[in-house]
Amino acid sequence: MEIQAAPAGGAAGRRAQTELLAATTRTGHTLTALIASWLGSFAESADTRQAYSRDLREYLDWCTRRDLDPLGVRLPEVQMYAAELAATANPRTGRPAAASTRARKLAAVSSFYTHLVRAGAIDANPARDAARPRYDRRHSPTTSVSAEQAGAMLAGSRQYHHRTLGPQAAALVMALLIDLGVRVSELCNADLSDLGQREGMRVLTVRMKGGKVRTRPIPHGLHGVLDAYLQQRPDADTEALVITREGRRVNRHQIYRLVQAMAAQAGVPMPQRITPHSMRHTFNTIARQHGAALEDRRDALGHSSAAITQLYDHVALSLTRDPAHLVAEATRASPDSNEPSP
Repeated sequence: MEIQAAPAGGAAGRRAQTELLAATTRTGHTLTALIASWLGSFAESADTRQAYSRDLREYLDWCTRRDLDPLGVRLPEVQMYAAELAATANPRTGRPAAASTRARKLAAVSSFYTHLVRAGAIDANPARDAARPRYDRRHSPTTSVSAEQAGAMLAGSRQYHHRTLGPQAAALVMALLIDLGVRVSELCNADLSDLGQREGMRVLTVRMKGGKVRTRPIPHGLHGVLDAYLQQRPDADTEALVITREGRRVNRHQIYRLVQAMAAQAGVPMPQRITPHSMRHTFNTIARQHGAALEDRRDALGHSSAAITQLYDHVALSLTRDPAHLVAEATRASPDSNEPSP
């Protein structure tokens, strides 16, 4: 039976969502309380907690628009949700979410239902047997940039007039993304107190995924960028390292827009495909090209295994070593002859 979507948004939609979250389950807990206890189980990874929180909110919104009780759905409804994820274009990119993203969203829903089963709020997990999108875990869809393009992006950021970031802040953001390869979440969460000195070097303590902490050196070439930012950093009642002109902690959306603007200004093809995560791939590629060992790159990027770092390597290596280059050269016509070269 086809489920018709209720009108999205508006006062009625907000009221329905509020009533849903405040409803008491058979355990005596509200749905809001059960969500909080579920998210609390990811205390060691703020990134996972934030991503799963967004994913569950999207799912609950979907249920609300269709007048579905999320505690009463069964496998067919979850499969309908999965099908809609695969067919709906992202307003920002114009394309449906990647298979890996859809798999994560369904994993979040399934994890939440598993928590509800353990808590006694429902009898079975309706998402347990939902078909998950298939994708090659050895393939990364992330687009990188060359060392020359990265240099142009860094240079351009020093004069760029961002809507919310001053040029010094924009330059520091790009330097930390490219020269240190930090995640966008790590940059947003960095505090002034994370700056320090160790073994005669200026350092930045980075709080990574899974509760891991790394101390990264701030290369000498970044000292001027960092000092220029600190000298003009707006006075604000916040410990955040990078803040906007209004004194607010920088967020991932502002950084995302900055990276794409710098990519476009640097002449990078299809700049809309360049993301903050692209800068991590760029860091890894440049480091590998200049002789950095796999173990050192893995530690710097905070990967749990060398296999993940090698995933970053795979795209660049396979593209440069693809036999297509040899075949194209062998079949290209000689400039001095109308006959194909042997």
